[in-house]
Amino acid sequence: MADKSPVKTNKNHGGKEFKGYFHFVGKLNPVRKKDEVTDNWEDQPIYEETKSRSGKPMRKVHFNVETAEGNELKIELFGMEQAFVWPYSSTHNKAHKIVWSDRHNKEKFPDDTYHLIDPDWDKAEKVGQEVSSDKWVEVRGHYEPNEFTTDDGKEFKNVRRVFDSVTVIEDGQEIKLNKKEKLNYVCDFKSPDFKEVNRFNMQIGIRSTYADEAKGETRVNGVFLAYGKDRSEPKDVELVVYQTETTEGKKSLADAFASLEALDFIEVVGVDNNRATFAEVPVEDNVSDDDPFADVDESNKQIRYERVVNGSKKGLEITGYVTGTLIRKFLTEEEISKSIQTTNEDPFSGSSEDPFTFDEDDLPF
Repeated sequence: MADKSPVKTNKNHGGKEFKGYFHFVGKLNPVRKKDEVTDNWEDQPIYEETKSRSGKPMRKVHFNVETAEGNELKIELFGMEQAFVWPYSSTHNKAHKIVWSDRHNKEKFPDDTYHLIDPDWDKAEKVGQEVSSDKWVEVRGHYEPNEFTTDDGKEFKNVRRVFDSVTVIEDGQEIKLNKKEKLNYVCDFKSPDFKEVNRFNMQIGIRSTYADEAKGETRVNGVFLAYGKDRSEPKDVELVVYQTETTEGKKSLADAFASLEALDFIEVVGVDNNRATFAEVPVEDNVSDDDPFADVDESNKQIRYERVVNGSKKGLEITGYVTGTLIRKFLTEEEISKSIQTTNEDPFSGSSEDPFTFDEDDLPF
């Protein structure tokens, strides 16, 4: 095992906590929902001040980011007022507790080295006022895997994409991809110079893997250790690795993941999919029996192709891994065993077919 653990440890109960974050750039589109009365699809407001089930004030931001033509990923944030906030000082390496109403009063901070990251309540309002449909945005955020078990034993899984920052961008703007790479982003999906910015990193433990030779893919049944008050909560997350051609003598990424075993740990990188797939098919002639070109030599014909939808690709696709992060048997059976958590609500009520959708009605409060 490595000398230093690659994962965060909760200071209170000592449990491991995984990270999963994303970076998208694309066109902002409104979330659409079918009206139960008219049966029509209607655009939903990007920002809304509403109430939770318990009647508490809540600010909600949700929208789709189209990272490539037809690949729409739902992004969201729910903010509620809190009792306290904790400005942090990197100089003193500690946080200071302040009542909610004083969070913008710097005189209440111990000194000017303390800074407060915008609470979700403030962040939702700020982003909601800055963005609008058809703008192009850069979004950075984190994943929150969720699971629900109904009283009758049915299990549902989804992964929320929660933004940490949203920035409106312009055509040609420089986008920092990582510490070394940058890109002058083109705001035009049809441009030959367009390059998709769609990447995620996620730390996962392994429950099991399954190599499906017929489909040419390896399914990874992972476990994500999320924050919990008394213990880290294990959440199931499903990922896929597609078979690709490799150089002679090299193992494919899909085969490598198929060889992982339960309780192993690794940090993966990949692409977030909710897209239609396309194919170019030749357009056949549709002419009468007296077609004057019926007997013309094939060399004189230029075949016309049209683009058609031939399927879809959904979910988290692993395209690589972070070197040095694989640790065999890093987890224990106790760490990945689940707490008892049930609900009689259908978490997918009113959602679209996107498995990552998470509507306001899904909130567990």
